[in-house]
Amino acid sequence: MARETNRLLVLNIDIDNDLFEKVKVKGAITGKKACLEAANKLALADPSESDANAIFETVKTANELSKEYTVEMAVLTGDRRLGFYASREIVRQLEELITKFKPDACVLVSDGASDDQILPLIQSRLKINDVKRVTVKQAKELETTYFAILDKLKDPHYARIVFGIPGIALLLFAFSEIFGLRVFIGLLGAYLLIKGLGIEDRIFRGLHEFEVSFNKLGFIFYFAAIPLAAVSIWLGFSRISAMRQLGITDIAKLAAGFSKDLLLLLAPAVLLIIVGKFIEALSEKRYYVLPQYITYFSSVILMWLLFSNAADWVLGTIGFADFFTALLLVIVLMLLLLYLAREFKISLVAKMKIEGKTVFTEIGGTVGKVLGVNKKKGTIIVATSADQKFDIPLDYLASVEDKVIVKY
Repeated sequence: MARETNRLLVLNIDIDNDLFEKVKVKGAITGKKACLEAANKLALADPSESDANAIFETVKTANELSKEYTVEMAVLTGDRRLGFYASREIVRQLEELITKFKPDACVLVSDGASDDQILPLIQSRLKINDVKRVTVKQAKELETTYFAILDKLKDPHYARIVFGIPGIALLLFAFSEIFGLRVFIGLLGAYLLIKGLGIEDRIFRGLHEFEVSFNKLGFIFYFAAIPLAAVSIWLGFSRISAMRQLGITDIAKLAAGFSKDLLLLLAPAVLLIIVGKFIEALSEKRYYVLPQYITYFSSVILMWLLFSNAADWVLGTIGFADFFTALLLVIVLMLLLLYLAREFKISLVAKMKIEGKTVFTEIGGTVGKVLGVNKKKGTIIVATSADQKFDIPLDYLASVEDKVIVKY
């Protein structure tokens, strides 16, 4: 006889949404009849599709468990673009299902390695009692490797490494005879340095989060930055014109001269924008983001120092030893800066007394309640309604007020 206190949810994940792409069946699919119909349609449309076999296994598992538990079976569908889009859709369907069925735990039926990325999302919302793998007659390791590589390449972070660096190398090879090798080696080295120190991700994140509002205090700083940026570009082209009048035609030296004069006012323009964001954060009492803007501010100064020295080296006003010394100094200071900013942020969040506050995602999903701050890991500890505990990095904090909102 089924026990009402033991409610099990038997889940299958169609992460790339083959059900909709091939037979136009939308998720979430709940109930034995609906799941069997979906599996039959998918199997008829594509007999080699492993998702169909996984759905049949889901129905079989649910039938077996229904002898002891109150069981609901469901197939959750993701998105053909995988990555963030698939995760967002599956989480949305899962949260609706949890609200409706109120399960105590779940059993996950998986058809391959591509579903592994969903496990943390499910575990943060629901206790997983078992993961059952369905392996169709095919090379399992090959499938695992294929999906792992495919999934990583859809992540912009890895795509920039896999495609970006070889792309720069090809450009270096193609144009080295035209523009000179030294300038491209310098640019490639600067990119690798930015990538290695994690500055690139911070830049992209900062650009993504940047918003301008006429009603905010920082607008005057953004407005002041515009003429500085315009003048910096004019100075750069003026330097090129002056160098050509002196008979300098070497492209590497012209590029170095342009960069050096460009940075004279471009760096202060960027610093003004960061100061504006810093003041806005202070006025809105978003103290937890202050270390982030301090890091941006210091990074701009260090990058200005590095690129100025690189330009001087190309122009021949300093030797390679001086440039290399500046490079080492920037690396050491950047590592120290990142460490101090992290410790400062942990200290600020720890003082905000966020224990007990409810955590939500930006799309409105409930994650759980804050148990505390893990100072060693730089995370907040969250417990879900199913008493599952996990860490969320402090960089994911979007808002901390009467509730905590984390970036999706």
